Amino acid sequence: MTDALLSRIEIRFLDAASNPRALALDAPTAARESSTIRDGIGISANLEHALGGTIVRTTIANRGGDTVRLKSAIFEVSTGFAPGAPARFFKHGYQSWSASGGHVVAAAQTHPRDTAHFITRVNHQSETTRPPEFPEAQTSELFTIVESSNASGRVLAGFIGAATSLSTLTVSSPEKIVARAILDDVSLAPGAHRELDPLFIATGDESAARFAARWADATGRWMNARVSAPFQRGWCSWYHYFHAIIEDALRANLKSLEAMRSEFPLDVIQLDDGFQSALGDWDTTNAKFPGGLRKIAGEIRAAGFKAGIWTAPFLAARDSRLMSHHPDWFIMHAESGEPVRAGHNPNWTASDDKFAYALDASNPAFRAHLHRLFAKLTREFGFSYLKLDFLYAAAAPGRHHDPNLTRGETLRRGLEAIRAGAGDDAFILGCGCPIGQAIGVVDGMRIGPDVSPYWGSTASGAGDPSTVYALDAIIARSFMHRRLWLNDPDCLMLRARETRLTADERAALAATIVGSGGMLLISDDMSLLDAEAGKLFRAVAQIAEEIDSNCAQEPVLALDLMTNGDVRGLISKNADGGAIAMLLNRGDAPARVDRSDLKLGTAEIVALDLAVDEKIEIFDTIDLPPHSARILRVSR
Repeated sequence: MTDALLSRIEIRFLDAASNPRALALDAPTAARESSTIRDGIGISANLEHALGGTIVRTTIANRGGDTVRLKSAIFEVSTGFAPGAPARFFKHGYQSWSASGGHVVAAAQTHPRDTAHFITRVNHQSETTRPPEFPEAQTSELFTIVESSNASGRVLAGFIGAATSLSTLTVSSPEKIVARAILDDVSLAPGAHRELDPLFIATGDESAARFAARWADATGRWMNARVSAPFQRGWCSWYHYFHAIIEDALRANLKSLEAMRSEFPLDVIQLDDGFQSALGDWDTTNAKFPGGLRKIAGEIRAAGFKAGIWTAPFLAARDSRLMSHHPDWFIMHAESGEPVRAGHNPNWTASDDKFAYALDASNPAFRAHLHRLFAKLTREFGFSYLKLDFLYAAAAPGRHHDPNLTRGETLRRGLEAIRAGAGDDAFILGCGCPIGQAIGVVDGMRIGPDVSPYWGSTASGAGDPSTVYALDAIIARSFMHRRLWLNDPDCLMLRARETRLTADERAALAATIVGSGGMLLISDDMSLLDAEAGKLFRAVAQIAEEIDSNCAQEPVLALDLMTNGDVRGLISKNADGGAIAMLLNRGDAPARVDRSDLKLGTAEIVALDLAVDEKIEIFDTIDLPPHSARILRVSR
């Protein structure tokens, strides 16, 4: 195939009279700088060949006498593929819970979110309303990969920085990728300039998963990703107790975990949603937790564990002290002047209004509050593991305190305030977070939706959280682990009672989590777990840590990132030339996989069925019952 080329850069803006304007630059094809200026607005672009591709660095400057407002920067990338050829692209999701996977390139497609509720769209899209030329069905967030069945090789385009804006890439036809930095009408005053996040373009014959890992490696290096935290093993209150968690239940599990440390070797005990006095008031507790947070953290630490706590720092409900005392700390609707609704949950508030509202991290007073709050939680109370949830709220559209910050910058400023307050030693886990803006700030990131004590629909991209939907996401984003952060594939559920998961389904969840090499947290009432559950946990923990230790050198890769069949898998190569693979049948019918299809060579392969703790040597085929998985150990 021909090399992909950056063919054009266009800046869209509003002039002093609010008239829409555009300035285009025919991009150079060599590694040099190109620039243009018209009516006082200038674009300069520098191309650098590095990391096996081309890095495009762009600056917008206002050389005129009037302030302008920047709408977007658009980069057209020619792929070299034929316009009418059958093609697929990788549609990467916006935030932790948003689906990612391969899709057919087809301009006539629509997307279910096109008509969804505002809160659904603010959850899962960088823009609640897409411009007509950038439809949701053809648009990926942050990066994409395109491949054509009529040509060899693939093309990757993606932003390897995300500190200054949200960004998308649209593939409406195989021959072109349109990358776009969303600049949110920020002002550019006379004499000012704005540097954009760099765009990375690469072509090659390597697999889509390895291509994605190359993008993640480049992005992590550019944004100083925090990837050195130790492997995380812990217990979380959410997936058994949910909002019904009480102090006595937490304490009972803590005592069990202390007594069962040899059966369940864990490091972290994390209290999840349900303790707070109100949504937005994170340092005080409700009546279910009479001892308060300082005492809870102290008891966890005294038992020999790190204390963890859940917050949703960019949301507040109307019955919170924060919303009552600081109504000016919220993102406001430009027309109505009301705070922007960014969530809805009857369990979060006692008021008739069940909505959660988006806080404005462009406001320095609110950022100072975040700094104080997280300094209190860590340094006064003793929580060293911080799960930050629903972080997309900080990037909600609306009127902000500082109109000169993009929504991407606003979110990142808020995260940086939390990090500054918590200190460098705290382990920060992002959740419900737009992916790019957290790189370099968080230590871990949820990379899929919530798991559940039921399997759920096997329809690809099904809307409601379920275990199978979470497994899809774990596989699709496996390449991020130890390149952008530690991946959090969400909790392993071991219990055989008080669950709708079968033994095969629990084993499939365990196999996919450990096959990813990511964090390993359990979330069961410990009174429901026996010695067999402990044996399973120790076995999977050993495999997960082995895979994690390999990730510094070799990423965990999906066997096929671009397809959406029922049989999916992961592979992690060892330093000695062997490998550990995971093979999943997410479908409702049995599946048979030929050994030759896995391209694992002629080495000995032993399959481990976690459901029955059985090892089977593989010769020609692997049989997978519905909703099951196998761990494959490949000899050197």
